[in-house]
Amino acid sequence: MISFKVSAPGKVILFGEHAVMYGKTALAASLDLRTNLKFQELQEVEEIIKLNFDNMNLVVNVPIERIQTYISIYKSHQLEHNHDNLYDHIQQFVHNIGYNNSHQKLSLEAFFYLLIYVSNKEEIDIKPAEINLNTELSIGAGLGSSASFAVCLSACFLHWSRLQKKIYKTLDTNDLKLISKYAFECEKILHGTPSGIDNSICTYGSIIEFRKNDCINSILNVRKMKILLVDTRVQRSTKTIIDKSTKLKCMYPTIIDPIMDSIDNISKEALKILKQDINQTQNDSKEKCEEYEEYNQLMMLININQSLLAALQTSHSSLDRICAEAQNYGFAAKLTGAGGGGHAFILLPPDTQPEIISSISRKLIADGYCVTLTSLGGTGVLIDE
Repeated sequence: MISFKVSAPGKVILFGEHAVMYGKTALAASLDLRTNLKFQELQEVEEIIKLNFDNMNLVVNVPIERIQTYISIYKSHQLEHNHDNLYDHIQQFVHNIGYNNSHQKLSLEAFFYLLIYVSNKEEIDIKPAEINLNTELSIGAGLGSSASFAVCLSACFLHWSRLQKKIYKTLDTNDLKLISKYAFECEKILHGTPSGIDNSICTYGSIIEFRKNDCINSILNVRKMKILLVDTRVQRSTKTIIDKSTKLKCMYPTIIDPIMDSIDNISKEALKILKQDINQTQNDSKEKCEEYEEYNQLMMLININQSLLAALQTSHSSLDRICAEAQNYGFAAKLTGAGGGGHAFILLPPDTQPEIISSISRKLIADGYCVTLTSLGGTGVLIDE
């Protein structure tokens, strides 16, 4: 029987939040924290799909017959061509299954949306199976947890279909493009009008340059960057924050449009610095003073970007305190994701002494935040047989 594992990274947006919704440049990096999925087909006599989502305390057994009946409804009503109508049907389907909270509700909606959507596209023979899923990412905190979740599921269902057809191959560029597309469709359920950046970075990994409906360029061989990831522990809705900034832009376009343009220019300047770093690293002639100068430039851009995001009313008092503490230590910090709470990241220059990292970490923890030392720019979605 078929069994395999899938994992996908989370993400941080380095530069370009909110402006990316309007065709501006954003830079995002994969995060060395991952969502992990284990898939195992079951004996035919089981006649169920078993779901175990550890982080959400969700254990559900769904009869195969109910899923197949819904797939028939999906095909007969051509729901794929009417997203709102499809989502209404998915919500009703999940309501009938049952859940205890909003996180469970959204995760079930995402799961069954992708199972039904991908099974139709890839002609999956729905069989009894058990799917265990857990994540190292905080949920609903701007780290791409939902996109990482969607990418894992998309890769899982695509791979399941391929193995049923006796197609054995590693993921190639076309596969990654397809996985990202499926995950993006799922993100519409979770976030309303996603930019596409989260599903892209969780699929491809590394660091990417992104412009909506324009380009996704992977920036390979970038020097790994250490960060402190700081959880404000303030919960918020990505969709609500995006709607708020959208309303502000509609009310004051002559004020907000130049801010969006400035954020775009910050992303482009940061991209130049990162590409310069690649060239100098490959030439193996990089002096330490040049490396530190590049970090100084990146930190200046981080501070400016955070100020502009605050002007868009997407920051939060907790985020402001974290950024101020980072500056007290000579570092730079900004929110990552939608803002309004969630996470901030603090860029750590090369050779930052461990005692300095420990000192600022203790200070932030004493203030009530959760701090994780991690790195940026790792691999994207992986499948392990």
